[in-house]
Amino acid sequence: MVSDLMSRPAEQLSESDKAWDQLPKSAALWFASQVLGSSMTEALHTMKRVQWLSTDELLARSEKKLATVLDHSVHHVPFYRDLFSSQALEIENSSAIECLRQFPVLSKSMYRQYPPEHFLAANIPPERRLLWTTSGSTGEPFSFYLDRKAMPVAFAGHLFFDSWYGLRPFGRYVRIVMPPTARPKLASGISVASRVRWKIANRLQHVYESFTQRKICVMDVDRGQVERIYQQLEQFRPSFILGYTSTLAFIAHELMDRQRRLSNQLQGVITIAETLTQTRREIIEAYFNAPIINRYGLREFGTWSAQSCSHAPTQLHLNSEMVVCEILRADGSPAPRGETGRVVLTDLHNYARPFIRYDTGDLAVAGVGPCDCGRGFPLLSRLDGRSIESIVTKSGKEINPVVLGRYLREGGPASLHSNHLEFIKHYQLVQETPASVRILVVASKGFDSDRKERLRVDLCRLLGDDMAVAVEIVDEIKCERSGKRPIIKVVRGAQ
Repeated sequence: MVSDLMSRPAEQLSESDKAWDQLPKSAALWFASQVLGSSMTEALHTMKRVQWLSTDELLARSEKKLATVLDHSVHHVPFYRDLFSSQALEIENSSAIECLRQFPVLSKSMYRQYPPEHFLAANIPPERRLLWTTSGSTGEPFSFYLDRKAMPVAFAGHLFFDSWYGLRPFGRYVRIVMPPTARPKLASGISVASRVRWKIANRLQHVYESFTQRKICVMDVDRGQVERIYQQLEQFRPSFILGYTSTLAFIAHELMDRQRRLSNQLQGVITIAETLTQTRREIIEAYFNAPIINRYGLREFGTWSAQSCSHAPTQLHLNSEMVVCEILRADGSPAPRGETGRVVLTDLHNYARPFIRYDTGDLAVAGVGPCDCGRGFPLLSRLDGRSIESIVTKSGKEINPVVLGRYLREGGPASLHSNHLEFIKHYQLVQETPASVRILVVASKGFDSDRKERLRVDLCRLLGDDMAVAVEIVDEIKCERSGKRPIIKVVRGAQ
């Protein structure tokens, strides 16, 4: 019955099917609370209430949660217990943020240097641990544990961000992403009762997703499949679409060229996982004719950490009820306002396997509040992509996707042309050696040999004359095994 419902157009649904789709908000929250517990609804109501507090009040709430996480970790997590038994943690007359800065910044590669049990809290029973792994999009798959007790709060954070754009818990949506390699698994050695509860919760989640979601794998998105994807969107008639940014831009460009417009009005298009450049934003907005909702999150944290604001779409609000965010320079000092730095996050709810000062590998610029929307959450004025999606020139200048896109659009003081992107559908800059790059171009009408040479010369001016630049015209840019199409790709060993 579920698969039959998924395959039928909305106008052919029975009255009972439509009633399911139109369940009132209270019923949707009741359903979620039965699966996740009352803590989910409590967390959701709290987030909706406190979002209007001042930034200082929200940071005070965040610091209180942070102090508890740090104290827990120092006493019960072997890595931190050993670390601070040999060096005193100065907490007298210190704020939680000052204490946090005494903790080391750790990346995935650093975590791999220790056995996983070094980061598991000794006082949290195995029943609380959910084993999961990252997608491996950076070339480094990473296994970790989520805290089962934190999952209701994580889902509340998801619904909370949905509510900013009027997205309802039972609204239909299409997900265009890579399917997870596996769902989170319970740790070994737990009770039968816990396993039964877990299986029931998984079954209810499956039923919920079967009614509300249509999933399309990004690896299936190419020119030959675009018409099929269009038919799926027309048939399912989603309220919103969620997908990798480059994939949504690719679909939008192809369907616009074919003049295949959607017949239903979307409430929003949620872009995730990749840099939302101005070019990508414009093509997605032009085709889907709906608000772009840019979200940022980590699988390691099990929820979204930040989302763009409807009043200032290029800015993102950090959910300080869920995470503490630091923007740091390479030397570990805080990056000044307006300067790109590394995103370092601390999870405020995972007590089973705490993530404290986790170097995400992402780049961002801290924003300055208050925001016109009235929310007091801290701001990111810009997400610049992943650090591995950047080129450092021989002169030491860092080129990330945002910098590259702005240069190709607006040019520089000595550029030959102000807007190369007018003649380019898609592009990817590939660094293959320390002294050479290749830009792959899917060309639009008007991209001739003269334009090709102008582009090459302009990139030489951006990257430096000591960097060899080649321009290659291609029919399409293939996505990586992760399903993503990075704007800047650095071949291993090129830097």
